[in-house]
Amino acid sequence: MQQRPADPEQDRRVLIAVVLSIAVLWIFSKYVFPPPPPPPEIDTSTAVQDDDSADGLTAADDDDSADDDDSADDDDSARSVEVAEVVPVPPPVEAVTLDRDWFWGEEEDEEGVRSKWSSFGGGPNSFEIASYSVPYEQLWLPRWIFDGVLDGFKFEKFTIKTPEFVPVDIVKDADGVLLPVGTTGDGVAADSGHYRLVEETERKLVFVGRQGHVEITKTYELPEDGYRIGYTVQLRNTSGKAIDLTPSFGVADLVEEGTAGRFGPQMETWADVDGDTEHMMLRKLEKKGPQAWSGPVSWVGMGDRYFLVGLEPEGALDGTVYMHPVPGEGRYASTLVLPSRTLEADSPTTFRFKMWAGPKELDDLREADMRMKSAVDFGFFGILALPILAFLKLIFGFIGNWGISIILLTICIKAVLFPLSQKSYKSMQDMKKLQPEINALKEKHKDDREAMNKEMMGLWKEHGVNPMGGCLPMLIQMPIWFALYRVLWNSVELYQTPFLYFSDLSLRDPLGVLPLLLGLTMWGMQKFQPNTGGDPTQQMVIKFMPIFFSVIMFTLPAGLVVYILVNNILSIGQQWLIKRKYGDPPESKPAEGTSKDKSPAAADRTKGKSRKKGKKK
Repeated sequence: MQQRPADPEQDRRVLIAVVLSIAVLWIFSKYVFPPPPPPPEIDTSTAVQDDDSADGLTAADDDDSADDDDSADDDDSARSVEVAEVVPVPPPVEAVTLDRDWFWGEEEDEEGVRSKWSSFGGGPNSFEIASYSVPYEQLWLPRWIFDGVLDGFKFEKFTIKTPEFVPVDIVKDADGVLLPVGTTGDGVAADSGHYRLVEETERKLVFVGRQGHVEITKTYELPEDGYRIGYTVQLRNTSGKAIDLTPSFGVADLVEEGTAGRFGPQMETWADVDGDTEHMMLRKLEKKGPQAWSGPVSWVGMGDRYFLVGLEPEGALDGTVYMHPVPGEGRYASTLVLPSRTLEADSPTTFRFKMWAGPKELDDLREADMRMKSAVDFGFFGILALPILAFLKLIFGFIGNWGISIILLTICIKAVLFPLSQKSYKSMQDMKKLQPEINALKEKHKDDREAMNKEMMGLWKEHGVNPMGGCLPMLIQMPIWFALYRVLWNSVELYQTPFLYFSDLSLRDPLGVLPLLLGLTMWGMQKFQPNTGGDPTQQMVIKFMPIFFSVIMFTLPAGLVVYILVNNILSIGQQWLIKRKYGDPPESKPAEGTSKDKSPAAADRTKGKSRKKGKKK
């Protein structure tokens, strides 16, 4: 077979095609479809049970550091390979989930904490408080009737039986990171990967993870009893050179509407900045957007009316607290962000916290030496609420029943305020006795208000009557009433406490009996109350007040209704004593030239009498 002569032009075209093909493949492999980078250790979800595995994390860190652009020369690469050969990287394993319980009561189902811990986020994702049940709503009789009527008079079985006891879990989102840590401007939102468990004992857990060139070590020291947990975060620079660091620590969870009715528990973001306690509900955060406060930060946390998960640094740290959304539907965080700082190569910085995960009970917080006592928010009247709560607990220590303790507390407060109330009622009686003369002065000086006020003050002075005598004692009592209201509203001691026929003093009366009785007692008080006259519209509003208050009390916690009902009954008794002692004030007589009958006919009769008197003269 004869061989074809070589074609120089063809050889040149083949060579160009080969070179172009190699160039295209290189460009595609380099820029269009680059090989995926090796996954960092933070995402491998490895659990390390021995010292060799822990060393493997250090080797992987050093290897990652060698990939930095500023140190990617041959010498650095050689050192990186050499370290990797000495300490092999441990293979990835499944994510770790741990259970840790601690109890201090005689029976495990009476008191204690059941907790769950996960390598995702390197921390807890559940705290079950064994002595409290999940929030529940008792069937409400008015609602039951209303729903039955709307359903064509088909009524389900009515019951106020307490639901089966299920321990409350104060962590709302078991799949999220409860205690995220941030190292850069991305903040705690960057902490959403897996950590490695490097130490595990009955009372100690240590998780290690990575964010860039910063190694994060989270250490938890679990208690034998109580709700305080030791929490330490160490940040270490593994890059081989100084880096800028912005530490941030937060508590993140779901912020959702109340699960026990309109006034039930609702998660909020909490913080104490420069001595002021700040907390934001979901609707406020959605309306106002992320909020920030700067100054010395005592603690940050997430909680509701009765429970709290919070972080308290060893000493107040100067920084900024942000209350803001984090990745995840409905998740918000209360985050402490510290000023940026420079972290030298291979240098650790450590932050120590006291962590609280339990009920917001003042005695427990004091015993644990926590500054989070301000999370029990009694509002403006806290200075009065604290001694009232202490006295209520003292009574409970002798009685052992919170409902009866509230009744006895109401009696004691009423006894202390009895002289003021007595003075108030007597002043109103005296004012009613002067009402005819006051009406005469109003008629006499109806066109001269200054002269009327001058003569009226002289009249009050002559009879020793203070027009504010009826209002001033009540104004003095108002702060005490508001303080007691806040005590009964916020105290976890009343949460799921049974009394009479209902199972929870922090919920509304399921049958509505107490609100109806309260309306009747208010009507009775009006019957005993001296009527000092006034605008007819105002009098009409006063007559409808019992109905209005009964409707309001249908929706409020039964503990509050018990207090107000007992207070009304005592007030009726007090008014009866005053009426018996001083008697009924005289009926108001119309001043000369006036008549109670304001009709035109009555006016004509008055004019006729005047004309007859004139003729006789």
